[in-house]
Amino acid sequence: MSILQEIYESDYHPMWELEKLPPDLEKKRKAFYADLTAIGGEALFQRHWDFLCEMERFTDYTNFRQGVRLGLYLMLELQQ
Repeated sequence: MSILQEIYESDYHPMWELEKLPPDLEKKRKAFYADLTAIGGEALFQRHWDFLCEMERFTDYTNFRQGVRLGLYLMLELQQ
């Protein structure tokens, strides 16, 4: 595992609170999942949720890596 991934995988908690979904989006999300469960059943809902989590984990790490890379480039630029 790379050092960058170790930092990403750690128990780091930012000092600021993470933003929550606005109430109207949260309501739409809950309605969508209720419909999905009603139409396809709990098993389909769980498969869908697991897939979304896997995709989000990949994109979160990719965004994290790009952010660290940008930060490093900015620090190197300041040294010149």
